[in-house]
Amino acid sequence: MKCSIHNSEATGICAYCGRAMCGQCSRQPGQRMVCSESCASALAHADKAMELVLKKSVQNARASAFYSYLCAALSGGAAVGAWYYLPSPFLIWFTAGCSAVFVIAGYYYTRNAR
Repeated sequence: MKCSIHNSEATGICAYCGRAMCGQCSRQPGQRMVCSESCASALAHADKAMELVLKKSVQNARASAFYSYLCAALSGGAAVGAWYYLPSPFLIWFTAGCSAVFVIAGYYYTRNAR
């Protein structure tokens, strides 16, 4: 593979645009090789955007876990209430089952938030 600018043997490719680079062309800000300052700034901007997406997904997973545990508590309370006030076996088992499903969902979201 040849360098896209100097037509010499390439030593790597740009992490952002994929152009072949020789030793003279490569700039290494950190661990990745880039061919120009514009590629370096675009790569840094993409890294910041990825960090923001990851941070927001952790926040969303924590909020979903809280909501799931809250719904589990409410469904569990409804099952207890159905036991004492409305002795309907279907209603008791349905609300207890919903509570169990919400606990499992809360556990899943809690694990994903870590």
